[in-house]
Amino acid sequence: MKRVLCLLLVLLLLPLAALAEEPNEIDAAFDKVFSRYKTTGGVVVVAREGEIVYQRSYGYAHKKSGEPVTDETYFRIASVSKLVSAIHVMQLVEQGLLDLDADISDYFGYPIRNLKYPDIPITLRQLMTHTSSISSTGGYAYTPDAAVKEMLSLEARRKNNYLPQKPGSKYSYSNFGAGLMGSLVELVTGKNLNDSITENLFAPLGVDAAYSPQLLQYPEKITYQYNDAGKVATSRETLLAREWDPSVDPEHHYRSVPGRVFIRGYDLCRLGMVLCEGGVLDGHFFLQPETIAAMQEYQKGKPGITGHSPYGLCVYLESKLLKDRIVYGHQGMSEGLVAGLFYEPESKFTIAIITNGSDSRQDHRITLINRRLFGLAWELFGEEGVE
Repeated sequence: MKRVLCLLLVLLLLPLAALAEEPNEIDAAFDKVFSRYKTTGGVVVVAREGEIVYQRSYGYAHKKSGEPVTDETYFRIASVSKLVSAIHVMQLVEQGLLDLDADISDYFGYPIRNLKYPDIPITLRQLMTHTSSISSTGGYAYTPDAAVKEMLSLEARRKNNYLPQKPGSKYSYSNFGAGLMGSLVELVTGKNLNDSITENLFAPLGVDAAYSPQLLQYPEKITYQYNDAGKVATSRETLLAREWDPSVDPEHHYRSVPGRVFIRGYDLCRLGMVLCEGGVLDGHFFLQPETIAAMQEYQKGKPGITGHSPYGLCVYLESKLLKDRIVYGHQGMSEGLVAGLFYEPESKFTIAIITNGSDSRQDHRITLINRRLFGLAWELFGEEGVE
């Protein structure tokens, strides 16, 4: 009888042992992708139907000391910051504080015009689709402390800060244009950009994120940033030494939105889930479903938009990650850093990817590492992985 009971116990434990091995195999598969693309440190977080189903941290936050990346490590997410910021901007649109199609001159209090097209207004919709004709070269690149009025006002006559195209007529990616979203937030709320997004988005969602590492709960846990060659591009000490201006200064606070959000992988995935889940997460309401649908639409033919852009309202529409549907999101790259936040609403699938340095080669505008990590996660946790 004892022998029979022992045999039954072994048979019962066999499936559990197999399950115990499976996570190790999954981790190894993700680690292989990170390694293939020469990642110093990174994280991938996957959600399905409103729940985090997988998280993997890899490599080093500081390679020299051997400090590992953990689930508590913060990364800068470069241009994914634009999508994060856009969620809050659209909250203000819903509140009636911002209008997608109003002349931004009305908010700034002086005419902002492309000198070649002085009668054509520039709008928030154009900023969010990268069709505003505002250039990221010129003054934006070479005078980092200049005020918006010095660079963009009709009075300033700075034609080098504009592209020679009619606003709304042509896509041209612009950090300067997208950055003006931060100025607009401060102009209509009367609050510092970081305070406004924290109050309306980060805090209600339970997310620890900020436009400055100094404002994080544990700033000592941010990563170093490494270039493609694996050398330090920006140290933790340098990042922590950059003081945050807590004032309300829309004339100068246009440089945070383009690429300065610091966040953990888990929290970034939750922000993506807000969009993927129709604007409601954990019982908290953030956006109307119709607002999210509008963010995901191609904007050509909308007011003031006559040319095609691959973006909706700060949402990139990616048709080459899955064969049969569009994946939405945004990518970020900076000095070796690669980040991505992607979601597919039909399957309720969300993935956040961040590295502090890796191979940043691209295929059809998406980095190879983002493509491979997305593909692996979809195979394991997307529709194919659960059928």
